[in-house]
Amino acid sequence: MIKWASILFAILGFAVAIYTVSTHGKDQPPDPPPAAPPSINPFARGIAATGQVEAASRNIALASPEAGLVTDVFVQVGDVVKAGQAILKLDSRLLEADQVRMRALLAVTTAKIARLTASPRPEELPPLQIAVDRAVVKLADATAYYDDLSRAGAREAASRIEIDRRRFNMQAAEADLKQAQAQFDLVKAGTWDKDMLVARSEQVAAESELLALSLRTERLTVRSPINGTILKRNVEPGQYTSGGGQAAAAVVVGDLSSLHIRARVDEEDAPLLKDNAAASLRVRGIQAETVKLVMLRIEPLALPKTDLINSPTERVDTRVVEVIFTLAEPARNRLFPGQIVDVFIDASGADPRKQ
Repeated sequence: MIKWASILFAILGFAVAIYTVSTHGKDQPPDPPPAAPPSINPFARGIAATGQVEAASRNIALASPEAGLVTDVFVQVGDVVKAGQAILKLDSRLLEADQVRMRALLAVTTAKIARLTASPRPEELPPLQIAVDRAVVKLADATAYYDDLSRAGAREAASRIEIDRRRFNMQAAEADLKQAQAQFDLVKAGTWDKDMLVARSEQVAAESELLALSLRTERLTVRSPINGTILKRNVEPGQYTSGGGQAAAAVVVGDLSSLHIRARVDEEDAPLLKDNAAASLRVRGIQAETVKLVMLRIEPLALPKTDLINSPTERVDTRVVEVIFTLAEPARNRLFPGQIVDVFIDASGADPRKQ
């Protein structure tokens, strides 16, 4: 009995399995068609590459020259700017304080030069002239006294000691006269040219330091290097910027008067490249379109591949050759700098064996 029941259950299970398999998928809805047709290389022999839309000037990342607090941002995304126009400004109060001190020092050195130039003062000479006159009188008195004693000594009416003392007094009076006359001549001659040279050097040093501070202060204002459009703004007033480096770009600016396409061709396809080859791009998305391109140049330096897809079979040591194109005709869809497109390059006339 058990044997026949097992056989019966096996037959029923086999019948259920056949029914399930035969009816599976009949009620499933059909797979929808793709939203857009896949990209197809239009050339019989062509190179497929990934391209990136960029401004004619490339996308220029502006960063502050040093770390600091952002006090002002003068532009908004989409603003059209001129070369030299201020983009943002860092806190410059410390440098401005140094400028205040340096201006005061410059004023001191300027006043010092004015004083040296005006020397001697008219009021300084009369007292010195009086001192000279006084020294002349004292010398005359000492000379007369010495002459009298000398004649008295000849008659043995004066001692040798007294005569020597008067001679010494006369010599001291002569020295006092020379000192007074030298002081008068020194002041009357005015400023020594070497002192004036030192003072003017101090003034030049102060002016140079003030100019250096002004340049450092001006350096804290980031200005646009080109006529272009603000593509991205990454800082706001009050934020701290670390300064320098692509990752620390505060503002991105580019010339949108025309767009370029930077295609990255795999190094294995690089031998197939030829100058002025025909090319086209395909815009990805629902409203996909194909636009003809004009080759501008092939950049000669091969670079490491940076667009990785994390595939297990992907080579990370692959290098690419960058080819720059411009649009041969306006695109129906708007293209944005940084947008990824598919680029196809005609290689029908290239024979790598002859290169």
